[in-house]
Amino acid sequence: MSANTVRKYVCELEERQLISTENTTVTTKTGLKRNGNLLYTIRPIQLVLGQFYEQQLAQMDTAAECQRVAKALALLSDSAHLA
Repeated sequence: MSANTVRKYVCELEERQLISTENTTVTTKTGLKRNGNLLYTIRPIQLVLGQFYEQQLAQMDTAAECQRVAKALALLSDSAHLA
């Protein structure tokens, strides 16, 4: 795979909070600090699933609230037309 493809998929895994990455540094023999490799940490699946379920519930709550508001607006509109 190309470097761009790998970067894209690593970013996607980070966005989904399945992994975390951390920059590292390397000290050369001459004492200079250089960028090292990325350190990848795979997050425990239980935490990832918990966050996923919380996000799903939040989306459902938002959708339900939107439906409640739409229904209330429809009722107000209907009562305004009757008056």
